[in-house]
Amino acid sequence: MLPGLRSMLNIHPLFVHFPIALWFGALLFEVLALWRSNNEFHSTAVRLLNIGTLCAYAAAFTGWLAQSSVEPSLEIQRVFDIHETLMLIATSFATALAIYCFAKRAAYAAGSRRIFLVGLIALAILTIVGTDRGAQLVYQYAQSVNLPDTSK
Repeated sequence: MLPGLRSMLNIHPLFVHFPIALWFGALLFEVLALWRSNNEFHSTAVRLLNIGTLCAYAAAFTGWLAQSSVEPSLEIQRVFDIHETLMLIATSFATALAIYCFAKRAAYAAGSRRIFLVGLIALAILTIVGTDRGAQLVYQYAQSVNLPDTSK
């Protein structure tokens, strides 16, 4: 019924897009919250960060399960190690931001919101570089890709 899903070598790609989209959505809503002085936008940004962080744990777990499908080549392993390290740092940083938001929930002053915005920008940068290495594994090195049999 779902030939694309059946041909997947692992389920990691099903999970990786959620934290990326949700974290960038959180950044967008926090920028809007500061620009429009809107507490509802800020609340939405915090919720998106929290949901994205939970999704990042699922992505990290499925990535851990999928790592055995990465070729043991030294060049590929270097890229993999960078990807893994950056995405674990991003997930840890997102967790710290979520804890910060929880701690500040009763008294979110302008300074606290700016710190949150800077944290979301740093998270976005980590995410961009980390996901780029994941894309490099797939598109440059064809890792975890079911290549067609061309020997026919």
